Order: sequence, then structure tokens, then C-alpha cells
Amino acid sequence: MTSFHVPASDQSICIGCGLCCDGTVVTHLAVRDESDLGAPLQGLGVEIIAAADPPVFALPCPAVNEGICTIHSLHRPSACSQFECSLSQGVIEETVTVAEARMLISATLLLRDAYRDGSVSVDVFNEHIDSVFRR
Repeated sequence: MTSFHVPASDQSICIGCGLCCDGTVVTHLAVRDESDLGAPLQGLGVEIIAAADPPVFALPCPAVNEGICTIHSLHRPSACSQFECSLSQGVIEETVTVAEARMLISATLLLRDAYRDGSVSVDVFNEHIDSVFRR
């Protein structure tokens, strides 16, 4: 089972979540600048689709391990730092508390595990993802 672990003093809901990075919420991110095409991503084997306009890189990102970005301090792509799901936007706009967001992330991780083991349908899972992260 996957869980969401972040110190209570941390107001970011992104660290430890990783649902965008692992391909659960989005499957690709647009390359924001040339530095996103750099060594850390390509060295990890990230698939960059240069033929797309704009170029994109495919998710899941191999730099993510249990919801944590392992290249964050080396070179976090600008596409990643600029991405905001609906839930993180709600926290920023103060329409969702950090505690509520963390509970929703934990519930989503459990639902994702249930989907992966076949006990939840793709429709139920996608409806949840849409309602929480893609509003």
C-alpha cells in the first residue's frame, strides 16, 4: 500500500504526493524551456517527444521514488515546478486546507492501489481523479 508522508509543518502538498509525476493525474508535461531537455532528465531515460508542439515528456517520471523527486535539488524541470493540479490550486487559493488536501491525497493513493489490484473500476478511479485533481 502507498501512503502520503510529509511533516505537519510542511505546507506543500506536492512533496510526497507525486500523483502528477507518476502519471496518475497527467500522462505528459510540456517542455517549458530548453533546460528541460537537459542531462538530468535524459540521463534518467525520460522520454522526450520533440515532434509534439510544444515538445513534451512522458510520465511516469523515472526520477520519482515513492512520491519524492530524486532530481529536485539537481534540476527540477520548469514544467514540473510550474504545474499545479486543481487540488494544489485550491490550497493556494485557500478554498481547501492543507489537512483536507492531504486526506484527499491519501484517499487517492488508496483508491489507486484498489484500481491497480482490480477492485475498483477505471470509471470510478477516473471520476475521482477528475473531481479532485482536474477540475
